[in-house]
Amino acid sequence: MGLTATLTEPAYAQKKKKVTPVFNVDPNGEPKGFREGESMRYALWHGKHGWHLRTTTARKEHHFVGGIHIEGGTFEKPHSFHLEKEGKLQDHWKLSADGKSIVFDFKTDRGIDGINFHVSPSAKFIRFNLYIDGKHQADRIFVGHGNHHPKQDPFTLPAHPHQVKKGCGDEEDDN
Repeated sequence: MGLTATLTEPAYAQKKKKVTPVFNVDPNGEPKGFREGESMRYALWHGKHGWHLRTTTARKEHHFVGGIHIEGGTFEKPHSFHLEKEGKLQDHWKLSADGKSIVFDFKTDRGIDGINFHVSPSAKFIRFNLYIDGKHQADRIFVGHGNHHPKQDPFTLPAHPHQVKKGCGDEEDDN
């Protein structure tokens, strides 16, 4: 299942920052052209089978670490996608006891690693805090079929994007 009891979000991933919801980005549909072995990146999308987070790299190993937090609800049915269970590329993720957070630690080398999940009907937002090799790299995060990049990382998306007006525009402040 990819669970490890000792997995915790690293100190650099626990920093609190002001998070801006991304209201005008449509996260629906797998990022256009996404495939195994592309340059290092996250691919994130919503589809009829819930939410999907993937990592891939082109020619060398990269370390993908982060946290996903549900505001106003909980995760439902989280499960691994192509994770290595042993060896130097061993991958891990863990669901918090309250069901509101997932932390992950993936070592990806040319393949695809990931996690799939649904959120409860009461969930309002999903906050993503994603690192590649210890750094935030918003330009390496591809969201939805339109391959949108958040302006900043961490970032927040509506938990149920089918209920939000679809579009591709600028992020709106939460003020």
